Amino acid sequence: MTSIRPVCAATFIALFMSCMEPTTEHLWTLNSIAQVETEGYCRDIFISGDSVFVAAGQAGIQLWDISSITVPVKVWEMTLSDLGVSKEITQVEYEASIKQLFALESNERPIHIDLSQGNTAIVLGQFSSEKTKEFRVNTNSSTSFTVFTADNDDGLKWSKFEYDSAFGLWFNSAGGEIPSLGNPNGIDVFGSNIVLTLDQLGLESFDSNEGIISNSFHMDLDGNARAVTIIDSEECYIACEDGGAYRLSPGFSAQWKLKVQFAQDLFVTHVSVDGHQLSLSCASNGLAFYEAKQSGRVEERGIHDIGYVYHTEFSNNYLFAATREGLQIVEIHE
Repeated sequence: MTSIRPVCAATFIALFMSCMEPTTEHLWTLNSIAQVETEGYCRDIFISGDSVFVAAGQAGIQLWDISSITVPVKVWEMTLSDLGVSKEITQVEYEASIKQLFALESNERPIHIDLSQGNTAIVLGQFSSEKTKEFRVNTNSSTSFTVFTADNDDGLKWSKFEYDSAFGLWFNSAGGEIPSLGNPNGIDVFGSNIVLTLDQLGLESFDSNEGIISNSFHMDLDGNARAVTIIDSEECYIACEDGGAYRLSPGFSAQWKLKVQFAQDLFVTHVSVDGHQLSLSCASNGLAFYEAKQSGRVEERGIHDIGYVYHTEFSNNYLFAATREGLQIVEIHE
């Protein structure tokens, strides 16, 4: 008996360890479609139809036409000098219904650019306050929009603009700020729900009701909460840098029924979602793919070294990656 038991134990350990190895048949592969040289680091992208607006870091802002997906064409660019700023551009967002473009000068104030005059881009100036880390724009009507910002000094800020046809100008008609529990890094908005990431203090949720914004709840998370991606009223994802990422659902409530942490071994700065496909921006580690299961589980589907990745976005079955090597367009094969 004494000679048999070590053999059985060794056999059990070998079987157990084999079950722990990743199953390569479930890994997703990448097919490169196009790579665009943006001169400066490609820090962020915003896709609107066949147009891709690029935050090109020290190179300013660029607009690329992707009607031919394999051969993107640069339509125009605005340098830092054209924009009247001195720091790199880290975010862009375009509101197609009112033809207004917004950009963020790193750690400064958002920039408002009017694109409603044909091929002319008119810089209308900067607004809100310095140390803005990220913003989101909500169009209220054809003559009104509201910008929500994550201010690293003061918390959640909002600015409402209305168009005066008599003067042909956008005026800042209202605004305010609500202190947060920590210094915000990121923001996302869905309907009446606003979520801020607060570095080591996790996230804080706010509720917006007919122009009145109030604190909703706070949740602690591992790592440094960097960016939030809200899918709908029942699901969101938080990128927590050295803490990996979180899948949270359902509902915006202090009592989450689902709180799943994943990718703890990676440095995650952003999560993009397309149905069950998750694309994690992992800085110098490139891209990591995960699958969101209906059961609530999140399963790894591979890591791809495509350079230093800041941000990704899904559009029309393609994945657009903002990287130090420029804008990269790829296809995912499951």
